Amino acid sequence: MLAAFSVLMLGALLSPAATASASPTAPEAPEPARIDLVLDLSGSMNENDAGGQTRLAAAKQAVTRIIDTAPEHAPLGLRVYGATYPGQDKKQGCADTQQVLPVAAMDQAARAEAKKRVAGFTAVGFTPIGVSLREAAKDLGTSGKRRIILVSDGEDTCAPPPPCEVARELKAQGIDLAVDVVGFRTPSSARAELKCIADVTDGSYADADDADSLTANLGTLFRKEWRTYHATGKPVEGSRGGCQDAPLVSPGQYLDKFTGGRDLYYKVKKRPDQRLQVSATAVAEEGYSRGSIITVAAGPAGTSGDGKPYAWLREFSQSMGWANVISTGGRSETGSGNESPAPDDTGCIVVENQITKSGDKPMPVELLVGIADKSTQQAGARTPQTRTGADAEGGFSFNSATPIGPGTHRQSIAVGEAPFWRVDLKAGQKLTVKAGVDLPDDFPNSVVTGWGVTIYNAMRESTQCNEDHRVTELLAGRTGHIERVCGPWDITEKGGASSSASKGYDVPGTYYIQAQIAEPNDKAKGIVVPISLTVDVSGTPRSGSGSGSGSGNSPVFFFGDNAAQGPSQSGANGNGEQGGTGGTTAAAKDDDSPLGKLALPFGIGAGVLLLGGIAFYALRRRGAA
Repeated sequence: MLAAFSVLMLGALLSPAATASASPTAPEAPEPARIDLVLDLSGSMNENDAGGQTRLAAAKQAVTRIIDTAPEHAPLGLRVYGATYPGQDKKQGCADTQQVLPVAAMDQAARAEAKKRVAGFTAVGFTPIGVSLREAAKDLGTSGKRRIILVSDGEDTCAPPPPCEVARELKAQGIDLAVDVVGFRTPSSARAELKCIADVTDGSYADADDADSLTANLGTLFRKEWRTYHATGKPVEGSRGGCQDAPLVSPGQYLDKFTGGRDLYYKVKKRPDQRLQVSATAVAEEGYSRGSIITVAAGPAGTSGDGKPYAWLREFSQSMGWANVISTGGRSETGSGNESPAPDDTGCIVVENQITKSGDKPMPVELLVGIADKSTQQAGARTPQTRTGADAEGGFSFNSATPIGPGTHRQSIAVGEAPFWRVDLKAGQKLTVKAGVDLPDDFPNSVVTGWGVTIYNAMRESTQCNEDHRVTELLAGRTGHIERVCGPWDITEKGGASSSASKGYDVPGTYYIQAQIAEPNDKAKGIVVPISLTVDVSGTPRSGSGSGSGSGNSPVFFFGDNAAQGPSQSGANGNGEQGGTGGTTAAAKDDDSPLGKLALPFGIGAGVLLLGGIAFYALRRRGAA
């Protein structure tokens, strides 16, 4: 308790009255999509061929899981067809579609009512898919992002209207509406019709044979909509005009935005005996193009030829393919004459923007700032409890990354998902990551499709996977099991700019893992595939604490009380090294939310940074420019 108190006091000392200015214009997380789940309750759902139970029982199990795990803020509705009319009159049977639950947030009362209604479902009637799609579109209203998720075990028995023509009709209205389809024990004669619905609305299609696969595939589709990257932090508005009028930031995580092609500037207090860490993550709604670059740098203002602060640290990352996150970070050297002092110990941070252009939509940027000195060495912090099995589902940001340990984790994921996992490493340990994917024979890949794995170090800086300098294993039309091995990385406890030979991957702390199908063919997006992730942590942790590089001791960085890091309040690795954070914010709570515990049959997901190459590190700049 005393150590923790001393760290908080240090944060107060490092944060005088002038701190980061709040900005009401900082970008907010996008509103979650409004989703209407349309469930087939036709008579064929009574068949007993879904893993030892009826299709109806399996569907009830899967839908109940979705209701249990839906975030309270996520608008969810439920429509069924074939549920009430058991007769043979086609006109009456083909009008048998009802909105069971309106599209609304799943608060406690709504959740209880929904589960009660699902428990009472019976399957008796016709299969009016086209009519139900039209009604589901009405359920969702006319504004915002909307999605229909259709579960069906067969063909429409009521056409006209043909379901695919209804899908085209909805798409032609020009509204932001897509239809995802899960074919449940679907015969080949019906699969083409269901796939057509997904294709013409830019949705996705997946097959399911039993309760587990139906739960997994539905969970993946809902998770994809509810848990895109959620940029978080204390709102701040950096200067666009240079260091002079920049706000002062203390240790913590902040949320700003890129506008046009403008860089962002902040002031920071740092004595020569202290070390500074700065990490920046830019988050796009769509993927970046190749060549997009984000750079962080810090130092006394105006010491470089172009007037930018580069003397303390400078790091950058470049996107080499389709990605929606670019992240980089760096740490300054220990003082004692190794750096240029700043007047009044006030330096400047710049986040350089070579991503957006004039007229582009504002883009969220996370800024993480940390300080290390002798005072922080006494700050102990717990290692978060690792998760296994169904609980090892990845989070969707650095802050909500799921903690995992050594072992193999398996899960079904949708192409295009981008979750994060974290592994906390101590000096003396070695990390190796092996990730595999199983692609079906009819997987629609293209010449640029690949299986990508990205590792981020404790500064949230990405690296190449291994010595072949590629982030992605190009598929080149291959299917079946494809595997990628990354590492090993030795954690040597140096942790300074002198570790540039290892690209910063000898630093103790929190490491992050991502894996994904890179640059998929549009027809592949949303297809559900099984993956495996094997994490190997070898070696014996070394103990010790100290103040900096070259001393054989690892620095401990204080990141303030507004820098969430998943389920661990401080994100430390047990050796005192913090991979980024203190305090619990909404991002941390998100990782323990009901959806964060969505129980899919297996555990570990997919990532974002893609198609790397030797050019990535040829461009990497370290130290002062």
